Amino acid sequence: MRQSRKGALYLLLAAALLAGYFLNLEKSREQGNEEFPAVDRIRAQEQADVGEIEQELLKREQEEAAESTRETASREQEEKPMDKQSLRKRLGAAVIVGDSVTEGFLDYEFLESDCVIAEKGLRADSAGEEIQKALDLSPTQLFLSIGLNDLEYCRGDSERFVRYYRQRILEIREEYPDLPIYINGILPILPEAVEKKAELGQAEAYNEALRRMCEELELTFIDSGDLLEGKEEWYQKDAIHLKSQFYPLWLNRMEETAGL
Repeated sequence: MRQSRKGALYLLLAAALLAGYFLNLEKSREQGNEEFPAVDRIRAQEQADVGEIEQELLKREQEEAAESTRETASREQEEKPMDKQSLRKRLGAAVIVGDSVTEGFLDYEFLESDCVIAEKGLRADSAGEEIQKALDLSPTQLFLSIGLNDLEYCRGDSERFVRYYRQRILEIREEYPDLPIYINGILPILPEAVEKKAELGQAEAYNEALRRMCEELELTFIDSGDLLEGKEEWYQKDAIHLKSQFYPLWLNRMEETAGL
């Protein structure tokens, strides 16, 4: 169907350009201009018009492909079992370590304490004890979700934050050198929360620092911010923490990234 539409547009374009060409040619002849200087201008305009049409067609094709990808992802998401038992089973022996946002997995009873180690106020500099609790569970994969509290604690200094984070990673690798580690980015924070605490507005800068750290240490960075686009109603009143709708999607993103 897309090819037939594209072909029809080209035919209409060709017909219009030919008609314009012959009309201008006839006018030039009637005026006794044997060199037809208008022809070059017509040809130049033809080329410009064709280029514009091709760009428009390419843009439409890209938009249609993106929409098709979104629809496919949405269908696949709907087909996955979203009940709590299925979510827990799919996670397997992986363990998630994080702060109060991660604690939502426990609060909403999606997961249990044998696969989620979460602590309010958890920071990169003080996460060693919680990480050790996770390692004691002998995980097959380890997901870390740390950074929300570091925004204020490190006063917007993303490099300081990453220094602490890198130290935690090196400690893990010293004990479990082959354990796959996945780094969750800091989730988006709504503007109303940033208005109250300006440091919270540095979340993206911290995420960029985490991406660089992951490249350096050959870790996988997980960006789940797109799952919250246009979903302001999924936030709690503080504009930071999240309601239950988000957690199955977040867990799926982690699973897909780790190939679980």
